[in-house]
Amino acid sequence: MALLWLLIWQTLPALDAHVHHHQGRSAWAGIAEVLADAGHLRAFALTGTMMLAGFLVIPYITIYLQANSGMRADQVPWVYLCGGVATLLTGRWIGRLSDRLGKARMFRCMAWLLPGPLMATTLSEGLPLWALLLISTSLFTVMSGRMIPGMALVSSAAQPRLRGTFLSLNAAVQSGAMGVAALVGGLIIGRDAQGHLTHYWVAGMLGSLLSLATLWLVARVRVHGTTTAPR
Repeated sequence: MALLWLLIWQTLPALDAHVHHHQGRSAWAGIAEVLADAGHLRAFALTGTMMLAGFLVIPYITIYLQANSGMRADQVPWVYLCGGVATLLTGRWIGRLSDRLGKARMFRCMAWLLPGPLMATTLSEGLPLWALLLISTSLFTVMSGRMIPGMALVSSAAQPRLRGTFLSLNAAVQSGAMGVAALVGGLIIGRDAQGHLTHYWVAGMLGSLLSLATLWLVARVRVHGTTTAPR
C-alpha cells in the first residue's frame, strides 16, 4: 500500500492551480462574481425550472400509487427497480446521442416528451400493475434523460476560472428548487375522506408547463465564450 501511494504521489499531477489562483479572495467575492454574470443566471434559471417541473410530482408518486391506483406496498419496489434499470440502460445511449446530435437538441426532445409520462403518472388511477410500471419507468427514463444534456449545457455556461463556485451554487439551486416544488405540490394536492389524493393532476399540469418553459430557457443558455446558443 505504501508503495502504491508513493507511485501515485510521483505520477499524478497536482490539481490545485485553482486554489492558488483564488488565494486571498473571500468565498463571498467568488459568489458575487458568479452571480454578476448574466450567463450564469440564465443557466441557474434552467436548472431551477428543470427541478421544479419534476419534483412537483415525484415526491408523491408512491402515495398516489398506493392510495389511488391500488398498488400494494410490496409492489412499490418494482417501480424503482424498473425505473432504475431503464435509466441505467438508456443513460449512456442518451449521452451518446447528445454528443452526436447536439445537447440542446436532445434536451428539447426530452423536454417535449416529459409532459406525457408526467400527466399519465397523475392520472393512472385504476390501471393494472404492468401499465403503472410502464408509465413510471417512462417517467424516470425521460426525467433522467433530460438531465444528461441539461446539466451538460448548464456546466458549459460557467466561466472556467469560476467553475467550482458556479457548480456549488448550481447544486444549491437544484436543492432549493426541489424543496420549493415539493412544498408547492403539497399545497396543491389534498386528500378526500377515503384517503385518495386529489388535484394531483394539477401538479402534473403545472410540471408539464414548466417542462415546456425550459424550451424557451435552453435557447438562452450560452456556452462560455460564445454568443450563440448551442445545438
